[in-house]
Amino acid sequence: MGVADELILSIDVGTTNCRAAVISKTGVIVKIAYRPIELLSPIQGWFEICPKVLWGIILDLIKTVTAGYESSLRACGISVQRNTFITWKKDTGEYLHNFITWLDMRSTSLCESWNNNCFISLGRWAAWAIGSIVRSRHMICAASFNVKEKAIPMRLKWVMDNIPEAKKCQKDDNLCFGTIETWLVWKLTGGKVWATDFSCASSTGIFDIWKLTWCPVMTTLFGNPMNILPEVRCSNSFFGLLDESLNLGFSIPITGVIGDQQASIFGSQLFDVGDVKLTLGTGIACNVNTGSKTHPTSHDIYPLIGWKLENEGVFYVAEVIAANGGRAVEWTVSSGLINNIKEIDDIARSVPDSGGVSFIPAFNGMEVPYRDPFAGTSLFGISLATKTKSIVRAVLESQIFISKHVLDLMFRFYGKPQSMRVDGGASRSGFIVEHLVQLSRTNVERSECVEGSLMGAAFLAGLGVGVYGSFADIKQHVPLQHTLFQTQNTSLEEDENLFRLYNIWRESAHRCTQWHAAASR
Repeated sequence: MGVADELILSIDVGTTNCRAAVISKTGVIVKIAYRPIELLSPIQGWFEICPKVLWGIILDLIKTVTAGYESSLRACGISVQRNTFITWKKDTGEYLHNFITWLDMRSTSLCESWNNNCFISLGRWAAWAIGSIVRSRHMICAASFNVKEKAIPMRLKWVMDNIPEAKKCQKDDNLCFGTIETWLVWKLTGGKVWATDFSCASSTGIFDIWKLTWCPVMTTLFGNPMNILPEVRCSNSFFGLLDESLNLGFSIPITGVIGDQQASIFGSQLFDVGDVKLTLGTGIACNVNTGSKTHPTSHDIYPLIGWKLENEGVFYVAEVIAANGGRAVEWTVSSGLINNIKEIDDIARSVPDSGGVSFIPAFNGMEVPYRDPFAGTSLFGISLATKTKSIVRAVLESQIFISKHVLDLMFRFYGKPQSMRVDGGASRSGFIVEHLVQLSRTNVERSECVEGSLMGAAFLAGLGVGVYGSFADIKQHVPLQHTLFQTQNTSLEEDENLFRLYNIWRESAHRCTQWHAAASR
């Protein structure tokens, strides 16, 4: 088989859409297809995905992109949104509930109660004191630990407490827990493989990222049974073969499994310690490659496993994440403010400023720096003269200001890089990127390839079957193209005006905190 024939099937399951692509060894996307994912909200604050619908979407995408290329496919790679999970019966595969997504807020009261518990507070203080004395990174991390709705422990506890059949199946050793990649591997292999990878496991909140095993202390503390948790494998391990029962006309190995943020880092070829990436997707996230070491920091920066390859050590990343990113941009279309997302930059640039309007996206609370699940989405500063264009510009400005929050926090601990990489759907907005460069005073490289997560999963799968031999081999075969946005010598007046708007936005954001607190009681 020649180099040109070495193709990889890559699947990326995001929050609002799912995509699949056939990618060549040289990084050419031979064929790609997308499908939207419907988020269900049966109760305010709950966000679910129907597994039967999602499975149908994924099968359709696989068949669409692989038609005509079946004989040239070498492997399959999978990238997924993290911390969205489901449980099912081990013997029959029957689901006990829909996917509970990472956006879901049903465990808010549980998290609040746990975080404010006096014994937990005492434990944090003790961990900080011991960690400072013995210089233990484990203890220092424990001292800043807070349970979040986005992590899995409390939502899984909710399932075990509120779905009687889950408890019964667990006692009978007949219950499987899985985040999307675990469930997808299970489905694609015909139920033969029940496994996840280190990157996805590290995001759950119940995995020890240093000992590389499920943490019995955390699972016991949160009431998450150990016997329902899947095996954890390296990111480029063999995860089984696509099962013949799928009637795809081919069977290839799954040799790449990774979380979406980590996949995006891998796909952007940020293999070196200190590399920085900002993702402007459904959420806004900043990641720093910290190599073989983790660096305990604050409540808002978390060490995660980036990836672990077969016969190699662990690569860690530090992460800061804010939930409300691209969803705010998508809202401008769904709300009828604009007709087409492609118009948004032109509309924002058609007015000199937002006319005093501040938009605060808090569709499911706010993260850094407020950490408030009860915050409410709001528009401030509207007057009789306010036009739609001003509101649209304010929405884009909100993405810039949230990114500023995230970057300031990361740079405070890791220093400001000479340049950083940016990706995600909202990074296509020149308006956002240009103003982000001005506000952060950091050069930005925007990849010409918008499918970082698909590329990352494909690279891992390629490493798993020998299409690539090393990081250097990937870089040699797939040279990335970027657009460089450099800091400009803008006038003092322009800089002062942007920072003034930023400070107004921060004050507006503060006023949104605890907006829904009374209603939740």
